[in-house]
Amino acid sequence: MNKFPLLSFLFTCFLASGQENRILISGKVTNDTIPIENVHVINKNSQKGSITNQLGQFKLSVTDKDTLMISDIQYQNKIIIVNHDHLLTKYLEINLLELTNELDEVIVRQFDDMSEELGLPNAGKKPLNKLERNLNHYSQKSTPIVILEALLFKPGGIDDIYNIVSGNRKQDRKLKALIDEDRVISNNQKYVVKIRDHFQDDFFIKTIQIDEDHIDTYIFYCLKKGIGPLYDKGRLIEVIDVFLKNKDPYFASLTEVD
Repeated sequence: MNKFPLLSFLFTCFLASGQENRILISGKVTNDTIPIENVHVINKNSQKGSITNQLGQFKLSVTDKDTLMISDIQYQNKIIIVNHDHLLTKYLEINLLELTNELDEVIVRQFDDMSEELGLPNAGKKPLNKLERNLNHYSQKSTPIVILEALLFKPGGIDDIYNIVSGNRKQDRKLKALIDEDRVISNNQKYVVKIRDHFQDDFFIKTIQIDEDHIDTYIFYCLKKGIGPLYDKGRLIEVIDVFLKNKDPYFASLTEVD
């Protein structure tokens, strides 16, 4: 009798049994009570992983003595050994500590290697700053809906009302808008320098027929018409076409402002 097929069958059953013993638990990852999004929670025994949502929540199948690695490029890695209490409550509350600047570079390299090896999504995603994390945490629903959900005792309802009443959500939204506006202005200023240097002042004065004092503001005006991406792609004929077509609307806009 050939024993190899029997041994192979028993080995397969043993592996399947090990997987069946795992149960699905949920958990939450925070930093000083603030939920952390996009944290990787890896079961090193099963080589399976999960990523936290906007509320810092995740779900993962585990069994007793499984080793879980929790990692994020802005926080110190944490290792948890699953025990009997975790299996009974089917819940994990995990608090991560922020990294010091000296450790950031080392952790980023380790995070990238592990993400690529496990094929996890968002491996190269740019980390969120504190303002962006707060905005993701705030409910985006209208105030009446937030109040209704709080009255119905839905998760996050009380916190959402506090963020609205205290003005945190509105204040952070305004701050984000100002930061975005500054970023656009800074980016446009770089475009003005590059485009003016490329075409030279004679092009604007003789071809477009505008005064030297108006060159910068005219380029700014045309940036709103989409010449930035066209310039980056080398589509200079289309850039020139935009310049030629928008001289009159530009001077009309100056008259309206006056």
